[in-house]
Amino acid sequence: MKKTLILNALIWAAVIITTSYILEDPEKSQTIIGIMAVAFALQNGFTYAFLKDKN
Repeated sequence: MKKTLILNALIWAAVIITTSYILEDPEKSQTIIGIMAVAFALQNGFTYAFLKDKN
């Protein structure tokens, strides 16, 4: 379970960093990165709950 959560976090970090480099407008960048951070938190919580119930 821990490996899955760590891999998930690394993938999300790579996506967020790549997006921040691609977007040059600070306003759009902050909004999209904020949305992505919230999406990561939700997805990570759902993944943890799913894997916890599975074990």
